[in-house]
Amino acid sequence: MSEDQDITGAHANGPSAAPPQRTSPAGPDLKALPRGVPDPALAEYEAFSAVALTDTERWPSLSAEGFAGMQALRDHPHAPAWVHVCGDRVMPDDLPVLRERAADAAQRSWEPRGEVWARPGWVDELVQRVSTTVPHYRSLARREGRAPRSLDDVAPVSRDDLGRGVADFVPVDVPLDRVLEGSSSGSTGAALVVPLHPLSTAAEVVYLTDLAARAGVTWEAEPGRTCLLNVVDQRTAFTYASALTAKGGAPMARVNVHPDGWRAPGDREAFLADADAQVLSGNPLSLLALADLDIELHPLVVFSGAAHLAPGARRRLEQRWGVPVVDVYGTREAGLVAADLTGDRTTDGQTRHTVLPRRVHVEILDEHGTPVPDGERGDVVVTVDDNPYLPLLRYRTGDTAALVRERDAEGTWATVLVGLEGRAAVRFQTADGRWVPSVDTTQLLQAYGLAAWHLHQAADGTIHLAALPTRATPPTVATVPAQPGLSTLDTALTALLGRPVLTTTVSDPRDLGPGAKRRFSSDLDV
Repeated sequence: MSEDQDITGAHANGPSAAPPQRTSPAGPDLKALPRGVPDPALAEYEAFSAVALTDTERWPSLSAEGFAGMQALRDHPHAPAWVHVCGDRVMPDDLPVLRERAADAAQRSWEPRGEVWARPGWVDELVQRVSTTVPHYRSLARREGRAPRSLDDVAPVSRDDLGRGVADFVPVDVPLDRVLEGSSSGSTGAALVVPLHPLSTAAEVVYLTDLAARAGVTWEAEPGRTCLLNVVDQRTAFTYASALTAKGGAPMARVNVHPDGWRAPGDREAFLADADAQVLSGNPLSLLALADLDIELHPLVVFSGAAHLAPGARRRLEQRWGVPVVDVYGTREAGLVAADLTGDRTTDGQTRHTVLPRRVHVEILDEHGTPVPDGERGDVVVTVDDNPYLPLLRYRTGDTAALVRERDAEGTWATVLVGLEGRAAVRFQTADGRWVPSVDTTQLLQAYGLAAWHLHQAADGTIHLAALPTRATPPTVATVPAQPGLSTLDTALTALLGRPVLTTTVSDPRDLGPGAKRRFSSDLDV
């Protein structure tokens, strides 16, 4: 499998999901840890520890000019401490397909038309195909004596179903020679490896370009300028310079704006100013951290994702750069799902995210899997046919919203998610007043083998952790290391947060509480 190139940071699971644990982690002596790796459990973030392919294998369609532009970012005198290398793996034969997807998005080809909204025909066609090619549904058909004929016959699946065996959801008739490996932290936090196709990841650039156009911005690669900058703000992160084949091989980079991600004082500001990316993307806290730096940037558009974009954060970003800020919603498993272009609210103050014009069908179901009436809140469930390695039927995203259908003057229907409730951007305050983004704790909690958790900071600063171990993790998760040679989880969290952590181990996800789907919460005014 190849590495997955994180294009946008726009997924609900975010750009920071930690990879699976290594079988031989570094020893407990912190002095022996690689530069930028603060805890032995995070040894996967050692620079270039997972590099396996050559550049020509990562970018088989990239021109000499494209390689030169990417190499200029790699070799920039003020470049960050690059940690990873990954490419989009787009082949020459893929380019016409990407152009077709761009045309479909612009023309809204996959959205229904007519006097009355009707489910698109491709949905039930996908059901019939998947029922004969995907092991999970073939097994169900054998047990029940018949295959599903339409989406109405399909029971929803969840992240837990994928976690028990994602291979059961991969079609048996698809060659696996182009599988990319993506990591998803989902709504519970436990990492899940997802099989992706190069077209499904490269198409994200196509859909973002269409969203930019709908926001009034033409995004075309500009010679000598970085095309896209994806930013994170955390102690440890995968960073890399890359190229976007879908943009003619224009350079892009994923950088960590945290001071620990740079070689020398001043490098961060000098590199970012020289890159002066056309498009900025990241989660809200990372983009706000970038906005606070004294750097003159000239983006065309900003894409925020991976967590809720509060109105105040949107205004701050808009005022900082004077360009449209687009709030995008999606998951690693399903890709980009919906977007809020303007920040407009309903009369009662709820957000509006319009589903993208791609092969994604969204429903709102209740806890029993029954569709709820339009306008009624329930679980966001998606059916997607963009990724050949993971066609999804009624996949529960873990988020909630209400749904309305709206028809424009040309007779085209759009699906709008109202009051979308996803992951909140949360940070924790240390005893000495510093702020730690929740993503830093995610890396530790995943690395120490938790299946799910809820980390909460009370108004008095106290940190509480409700931890759901995996089957392989000892029940006394707070005091037993995930692997030999590692410090204990409570010790690692205390060192990170600068406060004692009060840990409770639970055996049932329901015991994490009603707010556990967010994984993080805080009573402090952040």
